[in-house]
Amino acid sequence: MKFEKSKNTRHASFNIRRNDVAKKAGINRLAITTQSSDWRVGDTTVSMTLRDARALRDFLNQNLD
Repeated sequence: MKFEKSKNTRHASFNIRRNDVAKKAGINRLAITTQSSDWRVGDTTVSMTLRDARALRDFLNQNLD
């Protein structure tokens, strides 16, 4: 079953894609895109696996108040 969800804020866009049928590496991804306010610099995207995204979430939950 495919799952896709997006969330947009003023400064960033969050996209998650999951497909539990496919067992290929990297098929389950989280992408965070920040929009550039400078026309000379393109948008920046960080893409990671859901395993890495969970590790990032745990790190942020432990270290942000």
